[in-house]
Amino acid sequence: MSNRRRGFSHERDLAQKLWNHGFAVIRSPASGSKAKNILYPDIVAIYHGRVLAIEAKTVRKERTIYLKEQQVEKLIEFSRRAGGEAFVAVKIVGTGEWRFVSLNSLRETGGLKITKAHLCNSLKLEDVISIVKGVRKLDEFEKTE
Repeated sequence: MSNRRRGFSHERDLAQKLWNHGFAVIRSPASGSKAKNILYPDIVAIYHGRVLAIEAKTVRKERTIYLKEQQVEKLIEFSRRAGGEAFVAVKIVGTGEWRFVSLNSLRETGGLKITKAHLCNSLKLEDVISIVKGVRKLDEFEKTE
């Protein structure tokens, strides 16, 4: 299976998990293709009016990840227009775990850089679901470095 097909499979996995938790979910099938003039994220998840714009990435182990400037721009612009929150969701393939990094916490490098420390201190899928559903507040998850 090609890397692109594996990536699509992981995106579908995340979309299904969010759907199973009561979110309305749309996966953008052309998010990495020739639709360059339209800026939209890999996944849009909505729960009772709260909008999450998600760029999905996969890695075999925790490591530094670089995002291209265009990927960052599309997340920021889509989130602004939708009144939502922008996240990079990283699936650590060996564990099957999804980690969520807010765009606000990242360092610009032309694009953005997600360090191994960001991944270690990021939110898990269950954390994001709890925050969006109002079960727990974001500051309950914040970790000090």
